[in-house]
Amino acid sequence: MRAVRHMILLLLLLGAYNLQAQNLTPQQQFDKANTLYQQNKYTEAAGIYQQLINEGYRLEDLYFNAGNAYYKSNRTGQAIYNYEKALQLNPDNEAASHNLDLANQRVQGFTDELPLLFFQRWWIQWQHLHTPNGWATGSIILFWLLIAGLLAYLLTTCFNNRAVRVGIGVISGVFVIYLFMSVYTYSSLQSHHTGIVMNSGIKAKAAPDQDGKDLFELNEGMKVQVLDATADYCKVQLADGKTGWVACDAVKRL
Repeated sequence: MRAVRHMILLLLLLGAYNLQAQNLTPQQQFDKANTLYQQNKYTEAAGIYQQLINEGYRLEDLYFNAGNAYYKSNRTGQAIYNYEKALQLNPDNEAASHNLDLANQRVQGFTDELPLLFFQRWWIQWQHLHTPNGWATGSIILFWLLIAGLLAYLLTTCFNNRAVRVGIGVISGVFVIYLFMSVYTYSSLQSHHTGIVMNSGIKAKAAPDQDGKDLFELNEGMKVQVLDATADYCKVQLADGKTGWVACDAVKRL
């Protein structure tokens, strides 16, 4: 009888602990993961970081810390994926770039991407001047400023001068730029044309079929471009230009 009471008490304590863990705020969960990482409990820390990511949180520090935890857990593919996500949010994150280079050194058969030309680097920096929401918010503000300027120009005579017309023209031009960038950055965020291979020893096929001819082998952590896809297979391209078909679930899209 006493053993039964002890078992019931243990179950109640475990239930209370799980309930308390579920009631943690996202910041508390993040702090807990950081503490676990400092205690060298890398797998547990990675699990909490991943839970936050799965819940929809998209933060540079979250991806970076998750990458570190996965790297320490020897899960190279997940580490590279999270470092890449951190760099998508901030291409100037030198720590993420450095750790990504370290993780890529673990990738068997790794082929580095060609360096970006100066105008490609400029274009990436320009895209990250604002978030997609920032570009959209700016375009909305500029739109209403443009409407207000046009109404003032049409309804009042004191504003009918060259300076006002020039101002309306400038606002119109900037509005078009912000509108274009809001659409472009949002579509780029949703495109998912690149991905990271999550397993090693994957054979790329000549056709989207399991019985297709083997062309080359993919290993965990390789970054690929997704060129085409069927229901089950994706056509991928490596940095050296090789292309082949692999199962889509072997590649985690960025």
